[in-house]
Amino acid sequence: MNRKTSKKTGEDNSRFWQKISLMADIAGICRAKPPVGETFEEVLKLIDQILPFDGATLFLFDKGKKKLVEKATCKDKVELLSFLTIDRGDGLTGWTALHKKPVLLAERTASANFDPSVDFATVMSVPMFIEEDILGVLNLGSYRERAFIEKDVRLMTVVADQFAIAIERQLYQKEIETKNAALREAHNNLRKVQKNIVAEEKMKAVVELAASVNHEINNPLAVIVGNIQCMFIEKEILNQKMLSRLKRIESAAMQISEVNNKLLKINTLVSENYLESDHSRMLNLDKSSAE
Repeated sequence: MNRKTSKKTGEDNSRFWQKISLMADIAGICRAKPPVGETFEEVLKLIDQILPFDGATLFLFDKGKKKLVEKATCKDKVELLSFLTIDRGDGLTGWTALHKKPVLLAERTASANFDPSVDFATVMSVPMFIEEDILGVLNLGSYRERAFIEKDVRLMTVVADQFAIAIERQLYQKEIETKNAALREAHNNLRKVQKNIVAEEKMKAVVELAASVNHEINNPLAVIVGNIQCMFIEKEILNQKMLSRLKRIESAAMQISEVNNKLLKINTLVSENYLESDHSRMLNLDKSSAE
């Protein structure tokens, strides 16, 4: 093997390992970062190190819009014939997505409409798939004629496949995170609803109990108060000591009546410790029946 052949073999080996490293770097970036424009632009910059370009644009399929939309551009934007709408995309991007095959335009300078001040002399458009579904299209452009050749197309096809797998993993992870967040929110809302239902049921039970207690107390209380008042009418047969005791009984009965009326006014449940020395609770009627 002569020196020239040996040097070429060394360059080929170096380029091969660069390609392998590129695949690993793309996967690493997509695992570590969210599926947003900044992440995709970082991947495009990695591709530029292996296959130098003057412009690169990544288009991804938007399920909501049902078409390919621009997600990231590195250097200059690459989009030809954008005024034409083809199936799921526009211009060359739509054509590539429709036919699911890479396109290489290596000698665009031959066109009568070519403008060297703004037009790319070489353009490559590579589809990105997940099984049979189109995920996106990667366009590369160079102002040099024949800057890309067929072996570059094969390289970018492999890169695009790996890029597509990495993006799908990103989007899948994001979808899982979004669904998990929605489930957590739904769970929290459900707990709030359950708590409200329990509180409402508890309130309903207390109100029903209060109404029952009020009814059961009112009947004997009415008898007690009625008889006391009758005795006051016949006070000439009672001595002062007995009258004083009757007044205390009447006062206590009226307090019972007042407490009994508060039971019917309960509109919320406010409890507090019955005794400071234990953990038993009691309903605070004043606070629970406040308007």
